[in-house]
Amino acid sequence: MPYARSGDADIYYEQHGDVPGPPLLLIRGTGADGTRWMPQVEAYRSEVTCVIFDGRGVGRSTTTPPPYTVESMAADALAVLDEVGVEAAHVSGSSLGGAIGLHLAAHEPDRVLSLQLHSSWLATRGFAEYSLGLLRKFLTVGGTDFYYEATLPLLFSPIYMTENFDDLMNVLTHMQANAASQDGLLGQIEANLSHDLTAEAGRVRVPTLITVGELDYVLPPMFSSELHEAIEGSELVVFPGGGHLVTLESAPEFNRVTLDWLRPHLAA
Repeated sequence: MPYARSGDADIYYEQHGDVPGPPLLLIRGTGADGTRWMPQVEAYRSEVTCVIFDGRGVGRSTTTPPPYTVESMAADALAVLDEVGVEAAHVSGSSLGGAIGLHLAAHEPDRVLSLQLHSSWLATRGFAEYSLGLLRKFLTVGGTDFYYEATLPLLFSPIYMTENFDDLMNVLTHMQANAASQDGLLGQIEANLSHDLTAEAGRVRVPTLITVGELDYVLPPMFSSELHEAIEGSELVVFPGGGHLVTLESAPEFNRVTLDWLRPHLAA
């Protein structure tokens, strides 16, 4: 199995597609392995090679002792690019993955060709500090099974959860049976809580797309608007009725919007 060495961790990654040119690096959020990108990979792979990976602490990557930081997890993403022999890539990140992508674009501008930030945020303060702090409490008080159960209604909109209830209960059972370790989850949550790129976001000069679900309860649209204001020339799309995981809940529309936006940058 393919791994990239990053400090004290082995980071599992996969490549999908064989399209010439720079690939798209997809970075997932808290506690989610790279396979959560498969609805996008299947839509994208005929036009751009996709690289997905399991973040430190989840999936098949090494779980190192917490806490983690956005900076250290960005180093893991760079290690994956180095391992596949890529100097620069298009980058798309969801939630914590967006924070990692923003760090890359601000601190390693030569490695990022375009940037997508989905359901993400600029700095952990106020509502975000409280919201993300609840994730830590869910985990430390209730354990991993309760963590996945308690976060489910925060990740999906009420309508989607009602209309897909049985399927989501099966997803929950699968998530609990294949849970990340408590240390891995805690490490990634701590990365969320220490995230602050307020001073650096203005450095980003690559084309940037920002998306968010209208009903994102974890990181509401105000945080995407803040990113939009901080990154000159960025574009903002709000998915009506969408929850935090618009990549899954609104996959066909999400894929259409993001691929339409990405396509001209692939040809640049």
